[in-house]
Amino acid sequence: MIDLPPTLLDAAGIDVPGQMQGRSLMPLLRGSSDAWQEEVFVQISETEVGRAVRTKRWKYGVTAPGKDPEKDSGSDRYVETYLYDLQCDPYELTNLIGLESHREAADRMMARLQRRMQEAGEAVPRIERAPAIPAGQRRVSAAEAGA
Repeated sequence: MIDLPPTLLDAAGIDVPGQMQGRSLMPLLRGSSDAWQEEVFVQISETEVGRAVRTKRWKYGVTAPGKDPEKDSGSDRYVETYLYDLQCDPYELTNLIGLESHREAADRMMARLQRRMQEAGEAVPRIERAPAIPAGQRRVSAAEAGA
C-alpha cells in the first residue's frame, strides 16, 4: 500500500514529492524491472504486530511480543518468527528459523528487513534471534544465503 500513492501520481504524470514514502510501480509496468528492488517489505497488523521481507528465494518474518495490532502500529523490539526457503519449500511448510544451518540466511534477511523498516520511516528495531536448533551437517552457503 505504501507504493500506491506514488504510483497513482506517476501514472497521472504528476511529480512524486521527495518526502513521500514508497516508490512508483510504473517502471515495472513499463518493463524496467532493474528500476525496482529485489525484495518486498510487508507490515503485518491484522492479527499481530509484525514485519516481513521476501526475496525470490527467502521469506523472513518477525513479531512484536505483547503488542496489540489494534493499538500499536510498531515496536522497538521484535522476535524472529519464521524463515522459509521458497525455492525448496514454495508452500511454506517447513519453518527454518533458528536452525544453525540457516543462521547466515536469517542474518542477511534480518539486515534487509531492518533497512527496509528504516526506509519506511521506522526506527531500526532490536530483533531477537530465535533459539538455536542444531541442524546436522547441512549448511546454507553464503551464495545461497544472499539469494
